[in-house]
Amino acid sequence: MKSEKIILYLLAASQFTHIMDFMIIMPLGEMLMEELVIGSQQFSFLVASYTITAGITGLVSAFFVDSFDRKSYFLFSYVGFTLGTFMCGFVDTYEGLITARILTGAFGGVISSTVIAIVSDAIAVQRRAWGLGVVMTAFSMASAFGLPIGLYFAFNYGWNWPFILLGTASAINAVAVYFTLPPVRGHLDQPGPKVNSFKFIRDIPNHKNQWMALVYTMLLMFGHFAVIPFITPYLVENVGFERDQITWFYLVGGLATMFTNPRVGKWADRVGRPRVFNIMAFLSLIPILVLTNLPRVPLWSALVVTGLFFVLAGGRKVPSTAIVTSVIKPRNRGSFMSLNASVQNLTAGVSSIIAGILVTIPDGGHHVFGFWKVGVLGALFTLIAIWMMSQITKLTPPETAEN
Repeated sequence: MKSEKIILYLLAASQFTHIMDFMIIMPLGEMLMEELVIGSQQFSFLVASYTITAGITGLVSAFFVDSFDRKSYFLFSYVGFTLGTFMCGFVDTYEGLITARILTGAFGGVISSTVIAIVSDAIAVQRRAWGLGVVMTAFSMASAFGLPIGLYFAFNYGWNWPFILLGTASAINAVAVYFTLPPVRGHLDQPGPKVNSFKFIRDIPNHKNQWMALVYTMLLMFGHFAVIPFITPYLVENVGFERDQITWFYLVGGLATMFTNPRVGKWADRVGRPRVFNIMAFLSLIPILVLTNLPRVPLWSALVVTGLFFVLAGGRKVPSTAIVTSVIKPRNRGSFMSLNASVQNLTAGVSSIIAGILVTIPDGGHHVFGFWKVGVLGALFTLIAIWMMSQITKLTPPETAEN
């Protein structure tokens, strides 16, 4: 297999396009609600249409993903995702956009889990948090560079254009991955009986650390995603951002996490992943609660708060993902991570719908009401996730994934 860095950079590029497609809907929220003439609850359904579909397909794929070469499975999903992204760029109604998001989610829902499985198989456990931190910089790159560029085209040429450009970039990247990434089939070549994914998933309730890892994922995702969908409308309507200033929110947060995520990974490998997760998770409560109650303040002070939200709320995912991968053996890692991604997506969909119920934007109004409620909810679920992580680490012996 080619050098670790080449593998990680390729996977990070693929994650960039996938994450960019998923994220671009959120900062377009205020614009979409105005141009498609929809309310906050309809917008939350638009966000959920992707995540819930992704969750369902992730659940289905968990039963057979470990039966395929990970490269082949990844490319199949990535090409379908690319077609769905193009479709988002050529529709002009709310119903058409929801249909396109469902198609994109159906294929995109397994991309992240497959990438994580490839990284976990290809990178030694001693450097795994670092490897995951490098791949997770795709989120930072999408925030710092992808979203500002996408929003520039959206605000100047129409909300369809980011999807058209992203579909084009994804098509080019798919060709590059096809010719560069080597086969990833170590899980298929291991001695012993063939992987029985159905039996493995059926037995998860009998393995406490595994089902607790899935519950933990649900808690952490709920605590994060209850807040995210309505950040942009809140910053515009309540904090006083101009529409074009939203790019600063993503630029500052993205640049900050480009620097911090790989270092959080190395820190976690050096001093212990549970310890680093606990520190990051506790500290993340501050920006979550401040951001969801932020009054009108100068741009620079708002960016300090949102930057801390990116660094701390996003940074806690680096050690937590490494810990979750450690509860499972390599031969079943694809199935488990697909199931884990399904839990993430379904929880994101449900939490965005709940956020749409708690948060209200009156017709013709210019104020977001109830955002503080999702902040409290996010903080509560984060605290429960911290407790759950302590239970998982007690039940998971060191190097479980490699035994």
